[in-house]
Amino acid sequence: MYDLLIVGGGAAALSAAAYAASKDLNFAMLYDEFGGKVGWHPASLDVDQSRADAARWAYADRPDLPGDPLLRHLVDNLRVASHRVMHDRALLVERGINMLRVDTRAHGVLEAATVIIATGASPVTLQVPGARRLLQHGLGYSIRAYAQQVAGKPVAVIGSTLRALRGTAELARIAERVYVIARHAGYLATPIGVALRQQPRLEIIEDGEVTEVIGSDHVKELVVKHGGQRQRLRVDHAFVDLGLIPNSQPVLGLGVTNANGFIKVDRQNATTVPGLFAAGDVTTAAGEQVLVAIGEGARAAMSAYDYLLAHRLAANAEATIHDAPRKEGMAFEVSA
Repeated sequence: MYDLLIVGGGAAALSAAAYAASKDLNFAMLYDEFGGKVGWHPASLDVDQSRADAARWAYADRPDLPGDPLLRHLVDNLRVASHRVMHDRALLVERGINMLRVDTRAHGVLEAATVIIATGASPVTLQVPGARRLLQHGLGYSIRAYAQQVAGKPVAVIGSTLRALRGTAELARIAERVYVIARHAGYLATPIGVALRQQPRLEIIEDGEVTEVIGSDHVKELVVKHGGQRQRLRVDHAFVDLGLIPNSQPVLGLGVTNANGFIKVDRQNATTVPGLFAAGDVTTAAGEQVLVAIGEGARAAMSAYDYLLAHRLAANAEATIHDAPRKEGMAFEVSA
């Protein structure tokens, strides 16, 4: 049985793995997609269906993002513990007796005293012609991570979620022009939405719907339908934020998620299930930033370690009571 199972492959999971390794825990990191939303990937995985050999890694060909140097360091450190990395998908997490069971697609059922869920969240995708083909070629789903790359350029934000408007506020300071295409009112009536309406280089297209993304090898134009008409917007980049879907399916049966499926955690990244912790964008404390995810992952691992220490101390104390010699005239009573 493992001390700790980390489910996920993004920044939070990598950080948790680094902490677990530093404490010499018997742990494993189980990932379905390596790198999460950051865009990292293994260059070569010599998978033998029982364990992934993560001896060689590569980084996606893209500009550096905040937190990248630290992430690279975490990935490089993981090479030393590559035998602890499994390329597999967690299907279900269940309670056991004094442990948790993780049912996986390729490795069967794994048991651990503690589990950290760091599976992230998937964006609601834009389902129009050209969107899939031009993904990462001017079309992306992470405004705040890539905002600095579009300084002085015309850009579009597709969506009116609170995350979209926060990202728009950042873009409004540096972009040549910003178009916000809001099919629904979303958070446009909030203080940040009202303030955005007053920005001179920003245009909000309400009741607008993107019907096509145009470009050969990079985004050039968006076709937008609104007011019964269609218009073309010339942009260099388009950011989509239509909401997030948490990848929390393995724990939905444990009663630890909110109405939207995000895992509820306290300040120690603990859930209401003993031994079960969560970190990163799959939680209600999501920050959608690499550096925040790294901190959340480390804190979840630290909390899991504290949990293990407490239970080990309790087990040692009980064993000491059971093994202590009985003195004449004294009786020891141990509750179950």
